[in-house]
Amino acid sequence: MKQINAAIWRLLGTRINGDVGPYTFYWNKRSRLVMFLKTWPKDPATWWQTHNRNRWRHAGERWRSLDQQTRDDWLELGRRANLTISGYNLFIFYITGHDVDAIKTVQRIAKMDVITATGPPLPWPDT
Repeated sequence: MKQINAAIWRLLGTRINGDVGPYTFYWNKRSRLVMFLKTWPKDPATWWQTHNRNRWRHAGERWRSLDQQTRDDWLELGRRANLTISGYNLFIFYITGHDVDAIKTVQRIAKMDVITATGPPLPWPDT
């Protein structure tokens, strides 16, 4: 772990954070940039971890596959229901199958129907 003077990054007009190439950067409590080599897991991912990662990937693909009108409807649903999360987050919540009844309640509040145009959520595995 190495602490770096952040002045050079400020001169470049950027605030780096997260993974960049083989390094991970973060800012400590004293506003110092800390850098260290990224670590990789020693054990391969379990079936369940792989399934969950694929689930999030499929949810993003499903959003991108929606026509523009349906995406706009999801975004409008979030606005009309006066929620603190966006319509995209509502879509991800719905499509990953966490609580379909909650989305139906939000639809009733907003007086909109987005589930019909979106289709069913992703299925959960049996095991």
